[in-house]
Amino acid sequence: MAVKVRRQRPRRRVCWALVAVLLADLLALSDTLAVMSVDLGSESMKVAIVKPGVPMEIVLNKESRRKTPVIVTLKENERFFGDSAASMAIKNPKATLRYFQHLLGKQADNPHVALYQARFPEHELTFDPQRQTVHFQISSQLQFSPEEVLGMVLNYSRSLAEDFAEQPIKDAVITVPVFFNQAERRAVLQAARMAGLKVLQLINDNTATAL
Repeated sequence: MAVKVRRQRPRRRVCWALVAVLLADLLALSDTLAVMSVDLGSESMKVAIVKPGVPMEIVLNKESRRKTPVIVTLKENERFFGDSAASMAIKNPKATLRYFQHLLGKQADNPHVALYQARFPEHELTFDPQRQTVHFQISSQLQFSPEEVLGMVLNYSRSLAEDFAEQPIKDAVITVPVFFNQAERRAVLQAARMAGLKVLQLINDNTATAL
């Protein structure tokens, strides 16, 4: 029987104009001159910024695209993200991580961990006895939790936003799938802290659409 991993339902397009209103309101609460938003999906993400006196702008990635694949390739001294990471999946399958959000906030005995391992046998998952969770074992010297991997992705998204805004950014609004439970949401907040981001608000994707 085919193995299924819980996947995000087809998502309605986020109403960026209304999200811009939310960001503009939150900008008044921020002590910086710009706030970023990250629309985090299972397969891709979109990044946007709001600055005083400037309407919300969608950030283009290094390939001049609005959507960036949520994929990471981790090597000893290098990290690759998005399309660059996707191009390395064939040559470096063990080090190229995708759909890792399905492991956020999961205990090692959670059925979704076994389903993920069955779907992606190229990844070595090791047990963390202290947290009762799993790590990605990239090599004998490299291991990362799903939260650490997401933290890298959020830090990369911030670098894109900062390059686009031409100024530092530390405040963010993050949109997550509606099915994320409290443990998964806490994991996203933990990942944001690892990236040095202050999350002003964490919102469901369908809530963003219906604001």
